[in-house]
Amino acid sequence: MHEEIFRALDDGASIITATHRLARVLTGEFHAREIAQGHSVWGRPDILPLDAFLERQWRSWLLNGVRDGFPRLLDAAQEQVIWEQIIFNSPEGETLLQISETARTAVAAWKLIHSYRLPVDGRFEATDDGAAFRKWSASFRERCEANRWIERARLCDFLTERVAAGEAPDVKAARLAGFDQVTPQQAAWFEVLEARHIGDAANFKAAIERRKATDKTREIWAAAEWARRILEQQPDARIGIVVPDLKQLRLKVERIFRRELETSDYERLFHVSLGPSLSDEPLVRAALLMLEFGRDSLALPQAGVLLRSPFLGGAEVESGTRALLDAKLRKGGMWDVTLADLNAAAGSCPLLQRVLGRLDKERQKLPERQSATEWSRSFARLLKALGWPGDRPLTSREHQLLEAWGELLSRFAALDLALRPLNFAQALARLREMAAHTAFQVENEGAPVQILGLLEAAGLQFDHLWIIGLDDETLPGTANPNPFLPLALQREYKLPHSSPEEELEFARGQMTRLLASARHIVISYSELAGDRALAPSPLVGAGPWQVAEDRTIFTDWIAEARTSLVMESLEDATAPPLRADGMQSGGASLFRDMAACPFRAFAKHRLQAKPLEDPVPGLSYSDRGSSVHKALELIWRELKSHARLMELHPNELRELVARHAGSAVNDLGLGAAQEKKRLERLLVEWLELEKLRDPFTVRETEYKCLASISGLQVQTRADRVDQLDDGRELIIDYKTGNLGAGPWRGDRPDEPQLPLYCVTNAATVAGAAFAVIRTGELGFRGLTAADISLPSFDREKANNFEEELARWKQVLEALAEDFQAGLAEVDPKPKACDNCGLTALCRIEDYKSDRG
Repeated sequence: MHEEIFRALDDGASIITATHRLARVLTGEFHAREIAQGHSVWGRPDILPLDAFLERQWRSWLLNGVRDGFPRLLDAAQEQVIWEQIIFNSPEGETLLQISETARTAVAAWKLIHSYRLPVDGRFEATDDGAAFRKWSASFRERCEANRWIERARLCDFLTERVAAGEAPDVKAARLAGFDQVTPQQAAWFEVLEARHIGDAANFKAAIERRKATDKTREIWAAAEWARRILEQQPDARIGIVVPDLKQLRLKVERIFRRELETSDYERLFHVSLGPSLSDEPLVRAALLMLEFGRDSLALPQAGVLLRSPFLGGAEVESGTRALLDAKLRKGGMWDVTLADLNAAAGSCPLLQRVLGRLDKERQKLPERQSATEWSRSFARLLKALGWPGDRPLTSREHQLLEAWGELLSRFAALDLALRPLNFAQALARLREMAAHTAFQVENEGAPVQILGLLEAAGLQFDHLWIIGLDDETLPGTANPNPFLPLALQREYKLPHSSPEEELEFARGQMTRLLASARHIVISYSELAGDRALAPSPLVGAGPWQVAEDRTIFTDWIAEARTSLVMESLEDATAPPLRADGMQSGGASLFRDMAACPFRAFAKHRLQAKPLEDPVPGLSYSDRGSSVHKALELIWRELKSHARLMELHPNELRELVARHAGSAVNDLGLGAAQEKKRLERLLVEWLELEKLRDPFTVRETEYKCLASISGLQVQTRADRVDQLDDGRELIIDYKTGNLGAGPWRGDRPDEPQLPLYCVTNAATVAGAAFAVIRTGELGFRGLTAADISLPSFDREKANNFEEELARWKQVLEALAEDFQAGLAEVDPKPKACDNCGLTALCRIEDYKSDRG
């Protein structure tokens, strides 16, 4: 498809491409051409993207006998550091929060200045940003001149001068491919090389099909299925999927194409450009996490990720025991996990203890500060001590990541040029930032489906092409001028993204090229983006748009495959009946879980399935609730009665509460002092409310007893049992969280524990009430006999208390019988799944999907 380019290569020319992708594609097509011609040996084609070509010319100049004192070429990371230092030490740096991002914008502005030959003059003083940049750029140039550095922005000019002066070696014939636009700086370089454009512009006269979809997801699905259908009929077809906003949609695009082209080697079927950052890749993310652990402690969630990582030495053998260790640490409520903590808890994981021991030895060798080169070596040793990248064989992608990680450490080591010795935290932060701004692109292994952005499509040709996202918000794009360059100057020199007119002209040129780059082209747009209505881009002209999802283009081929098979469906929602041998674990929570969802009760109380604890820094809601329960237990064990409460002087009451609040928070650790103050204020106010009650005696606190319902025996525990003067009892449950409306209503009550206590209590019960004790809400809620009155009482609407007791008994008996019969249906109440933690086990989303 690029015969003119190939003939130039045969004649010994060098091909300079606008993009790395075009260079790879042309190289691959050249090799395929040589094979097709029956050649067994041939030279490597000289095809390079412009930046790689410039670097090669730089090296050639250096090897051509340059005199002493030649300048040193800065790489991107070194230049970034120098700009950051200049900005940080400037007066403006004192007020900037994101110096690294400011430096990146300054680097981009500096590159534009040289690419478009912009004058740095008084116009920069019109804005504070422009004036600051003018000072920074002057400092940058002075520093480069003083140290004989040259940055990438000036490399092209430097080489142009060397070639023009006859100092650089002769350049053989050069040809250009894929350049939609050429900057003045590039034009001068190409003129010196006597380079000219060569047949890279296709001129297919394609019939254009127009599709529209309801939303972006459906539009991508339609393109993915279109590509799959073509591959089924034409396995050797070259298919292009151009997505203008690919950077924002990359994850969605990759997920949908992976599912639609689902095979064991999907990466060979499609290739997505604009890869994620290196730090987003699991292998590298694990390495950075391990280094963080080598520096200091980890928060428990991060420690859990590290324990379950396949890239930690010994993971293949100890994966199960390490997962249990994670659960153990979570249950213990530890938030910060140190190396010593983890080593002490890892008795069941000897391989883990071994790698932790090696890590500790390496860590002790580290100095307080050292150079970036030395830190690079130290990081490699720390990771080796931890067995990174793990014991299992690496995939092709992971091997490439390992190579990219090595290159990252090399670039990090090169920062010695501009950085003083660093401590561990500074070095790791710099390495992490570099990884976050390093794009990783898996090698393109000749995938038939190429998914790319507008710029990366430059110079490429396809058999079939689908351009996604041609709506009026996406193309032409929004103007985005550089904030450090005067806007009038940008528009005068027609810089990219400087004005709507430039965006329109640029987009028009791209569309003209794309619409001539394939024999078969489909263009599409989405009618909606959220709640916004979209229209076709004005760049695609007028014409009828067919609805993609109303045709066979948008179908769920997995669903089609399922419906075409004869399948037998079996729904088994009943477990073996429970043997009524002794007491069932779970207590009152068994009835609450059974009411919420039968499967939850089965999983938790028969399978003993438990979700992982979800610790939080500081005191959790559970800690605060437990402190209230414990303090009130201690208070009422001492007081014993309403009469004694009434006898206390206010100062005595505050002293009593303070003493027992201190005991209640004694084991809470960090945050205990603040929690004690909260308890003192809250419980004094609560006890003042209890003074308004009729006389009572506290018969039991944290009362445990055996309850039996329809033969199901469970251990129950009531927070408090008050005995009234007439001998009847009032059962109270402390509530420190939100309490929904009608917690005892219906056949599946939200809070069945108090009804359970009432119907199984041996003595006569006069009522059940929640004591709601939370800041801003103090009072009683529940149901009592008609003659019982409580302060701030929100009485449940129901029949008389005796009739309600009978109804509660029926409800609890039904729940107990269903549990014993083995009922395990996935049937959650509304919102029951929100805090369940077992949805991965019941697969509720799949269950809902199957039922439509």
